[in-house]
Parts: sequence; structure tokens; C-alpha cells
Amino acid sequence: MTSLIHSLYFLLVFFTPLIYTLNTSELFELPKMYFLYALTLLILIAHFVNHLRTHTPLWRPHRLLLPLFLFFLSQLVSTFFSVDPYTSIFGYYSRLNGGLLSLLAYIILFVILSVYITLKFTEKMISYTLFSGLLVALYGILQHFGIDKSQWVQDVQTRVFSTLGQPNWLAAYLCILLPLSIHRSLKNTKKSHSIFWYLVSSLLFLCLLFTKSKSGLVAAAISLSIYFIYIFFTHKKLLVYLSIYLIIFLSLSLTISNPIKDLVFPPKNPPPTTQTDTLNITPSQDIRRIVWQGSIDLWKRFPLFGTGPETFAYTYYWTRPAAHNLTSEWDFLYNKAHNEYLHYLATTGIFGLATYLFLIAYFFYFLRKKPALLAAFISILITNFAGFSVVVTALFFFLLPALVLPEFKKSSPKTSFPPLIYASILLFAFLFYKNITFFLSDIYYQSAEKKLTSNPSLAQKLITKSLKYRPHEAIYWNLAAKTHFQNKQIDQAIAASNKSVYLSPASTNLWKERAQLFAQIAVTNPPAFIHSLEALETTAKLAPTDAKTFYLLGRFYEAAGDIDTALKHYQKALSLKSNDDYSAFAIGKIYFDQQKYAEAKTYFETVLKYAPNNTDAQDYLKNIK
Repeated sequence: MTSLIHSLYFLLVFFTPLIYTLNTSELFELPKMYFLYALTLLILIAHFVNHLRTHTPLWRPHRLLLPLFLFFLSQLVSTFFSVDPYTSIFGYYSRLNGGLLSLLAYIILFVILSVYITLKFTEKMISYTLFSGLLVALYGILQHFGIDKSQWVQDVQTRVFSTLGQPNWLAAYLCILLPLSIHRSLKNTKKSHSIFWYLVSSLLFLCLLFTKSKSGLVAAAISLSIYFIYIFFTHKKLLVYLSIYLIIFLSLSLTISNPIKDLVFPPKNPPPTTQTDTLNITPSQDIRRIVWQGSIDLWKRFPLFGTGPETFAYTYYWTRPAAHNLTSEWDFLYNKAHNEYLHYLATTGIFGLATYLFLIAYFFYFLRKKPALLAAFISILITNFAGFSVVVTALFFFLLPALVLPEFKKSSPKTSFPPLIYASILLFAFLFYKNITFFLSDIYYQSAEKKLTSNPSLAQKLITKSLKYRPHEAIYWNLAAKTHFQNKQIDQAIAASNKSVYLSPASTNLWKERAQLFAQIAVTNPPAFIHSLEALETTAKLAPTDAKTFYLLGRFYEAAGDIDTALKHYQKALSLKSNDDYSAFAIGKIYFDQQKYAEAKTYFETVLKYAPNNTDAQDYLKNIK
């Protein structure tokens, strides 16, 4: 049974980074999370059966259990006080990682791994990790040369993301692997083996450059510097080998297009302006500062336990700085704070962040004598500062510290409890079945979305299957409302919409979707329009600085004939987003119709300031003159 458990861990670290699908609502994180759940259940049942058969301890007593328990307790308490307990338990739908269940899975994997750890097993675990990373890196390098450029909307050749789904996530993963692969090359005495690991490390670094991730390159620079300094003072005979790495990495950094080369050799002739360049893309660091400020303000409102794990997508709107409206991502939904530490602070309060930092300090202490593992762990801490953990990085955050534990000496007298074994197998089989059905429900959900307009009857059948497996998933009910409307089942559509906002009342997206649904119903049933206005008014209360919501309120009230209220909301939108040419145009048109031409002229000129090609605004100005 021990060999089976070891094999399951090998499968876990090898396949998790590689997995992605094309038929789920989220292609990368979601299938990785469900795969991790499946492997966790298999490892857990194998361990439990082994415990019943041989008296192998369920857990290994050691000091790391205390910070793990405290951290889990903080997330549990925060879930109890959460504004959306369902989301806090299962995780925000498109991510899943970060919810209470995912944390429980990582802790289970850590606890069981510590029971079965051996030096030989650790070495094999790292080998499987590196071979998987090599495949990920090779695919990323091939992406740079266009192997799958037609498959993605993103310009994957400019910034590769391989099987991780986003360049920064790929960079964070590669930063974990680099110290481990370099360490392999330094400890191997056979020349052929050493050359192989030099090649692996170089390919990992090359792929990292192709991500063009600034946070990843900073993390690699800091973590590798720490590792190299350690080797410099403890193994001076290896300095020649380290110098080879420095030459390779510097050569690649200064010859391949990436942020390091641009910093050292600024391009003399900037690339010609394209249509997308006129959109004034806001630098990511500026957007992060705004989101971080909103996160801190959110924590101030919920200082002890936060708003609940993974509820940031809902609650960030409560304190979202108005300055966010002036960025190029003003209408994006942010489900993470883009800083793991502020994310925990905002969603789980000071209790959550304090226990998280306490856990990090303990992990750091246990890894201090293993420079390669320590450097890998430090890279996670750095990339989490400028971003957030995903399934792969969270997995290694919890597994790396377990790899430094000494082998657990345990006596295992042969015994057996067949009834308990059979009962436990049935229980875990049920949980495994639920995991599969959750995954299938998402496939049906994604298929239903695709068929919504082309084949609404089929879409309704598909979303009904999703709801059969997950009857408490709010976004499924929201899609069910759309399918009922498409099939002219108005009463059922209203009932499904009611269910969706009842299950997740803090979700601004669901309230906006509800407003749109009732606006469509109102085409044939005008009294239903009042429910659209009510839904948007609720959205405005949840998102008091969201300019788009107030613009939509203006549109809806204008359609209802309440011009004064519409004008008030347009002006509110424009006060929140001074470059909102849509609101400015709407205000100008209202003033024009009221024959207030001086006021109208001011707003049409504002429109042309931000949208100079708006021919309608130009025509109105000509008529005023």
C-alpha cells in the first residue's frame, strides 16, 4: 500500500501542471483542481485502508501541525461569517483554488505525505516534478514559435502560458523548478547527468523569458541569488559550475526579447502604433495599487474575519476605488486582490493573514537547511506578492516543507478490520463520484452556454443536468433562467432568476444578468421592467463606485421615460468616470432635446475629447452651431 501511495503522489506532481481541457468553463484551473481532488481522495482512501490494515498512524505528530491547524481554523471561522458561505467552501467558481475544500485537500496531502516520506521517495518526487516541468517548458517554447497560435484569442507567441493558462502563472511555476533543477546538476557527479540537468535548467529559464513576466523574473533573480550565495559560502568547489549557469542565464537574458533586455538595452525605435495602442492600456502596477487600496479598505470594514474566503469578486465592489474606473480594465471583474497577502487580509481578516504568515514562518524555518527547496519556496512567496496562488503553486507551497522531514519510523503490526475497510471504501467511492459529477456538471454548463442561442431546447436539457449534480450553484440557475426565456417559458425563467440571486445575493454579475432578463421580458410584458430597475438599483448599492452600473441605470430609466432620474444616474456615472464618453453623450442628447444647447455643447465636446471619431456627437455639435 505504501508503494501505491507513493505512486499516487508521483501522478499528482507530474500530471497536475500538464492538465487542461477545451470543454470546460475555465480551461486550466478548474480541471487541475478537480484532478487534484480526485488524487487526494485516492491517496486518502489508500492511507486509511493502510491504517486499518497495519496500524500505520493517521498522522505524524510534528510542530508543523500547529500552524496548519491554526490556518485552517482561521479559514473555517471566516467561512462561518462569510457573506457567501457556499463560495467560501467550494471557492469562486472559475478558480476553485482558495476555497475551504481546496485548503483541506492541500493539508490532507501534506499530512499523509509526512507519514510516508523517505529520502528515496523525496528524490523521486522531485524527479517527477522536474520531468513534468520540462514538458511544460517545451510546450511553452513551442508556443513561442507558433505551434498553437490559432487555438487562442491571446497573442500566445508574445507571452507564452503553456499548460498553465496565464504567463504569470507559468512563470511562478517555473521559478519553483529552477532551483531544484540547478541543484540536480550540481549534485550529480556523472558528466552526462550534469549536462542533462544543465539543459533542463536552460530550457526552464528560456521558457521563463518567453513569459515576459516581470514578477516571475524578479522572483527567479531573488530566489536564485539566495541559492547561489548559499553555495558560494558552503561549497566553493562548485563555483565553476555556478559561473556556467550565470553565463547561460545572462546570455539568454540579453539576447532574447524580455523585460531584462529592455531594461539593459532600451529599444531605440519603439514599435509603430497600432489600433490597440490607442486604447491607453493602464500599466499593471498602477491597476494593482488601486486594487490593493480597495483591499485594505475592505479589511478596515471587516477587520477580524474578513468577508469570507474567495468572496473578493463580490465584496471588492463595496470598497472599489473610483480611480479604477479610469483604468483600461475598468469593467473587468476582479476575483483576486492580485496580492495573496492582501487577499487573505480582505477576505479572512487579520486572523486569516496572521495565521497565514505564521504558517509561512514555520515553513521557512523547516526549509532553512535545504537551500534548493528554500529558494523554490521563496519564489512562491515573491510571485504571490504581485499575484495570487493557483492550483500548481498552492500544491507546492504545501508539499515542499514536507519534503524536508526525516523519515518517519513507525511500527506496523499486521491487523485487519474488514467491515471498517469496506465502509470507508464505500464512503470514499461516493466522494469520488461527487467529484466526477461536479466536473461533468461544468462540462454540461459550458455546453449549455454555447448552445443557448443556436439550440435553446438542448441548452435547457444540458443545464438541467448541471443542476441535477449541483442544485445550489447560483450561476447554473442564472443560465437556466436564460434557457427558459429562450424557450419562451417566462414563469420558469423568473423562478430560476429568483433562485440565482437568492443563492448568491452579493454577486453583482447575477443582479446585472437579472436586470437584462427582465428587460427582455418587458418587451412583451411592460410591467416586468420595474424588476430590471430594482435589480440595477440593488447592483448600485452593492457597487457604489461602478460607473457602468449607473450608466445602465440611466439607460433603463431613460427607456422608462423618467428623464430626470436617468440624467441623475448619467451624471453619477460621469462623476465616477470622467472619460465616460457614453454617459457624456447621453447627457448631451438629453440637454439637446430639452433645448439647453450650451450645456449640450459642453458634453458633446467632452465626448469628442475621448472619442474623437464619434460622428453622432459631431453632428449634434454642427446643429448647435
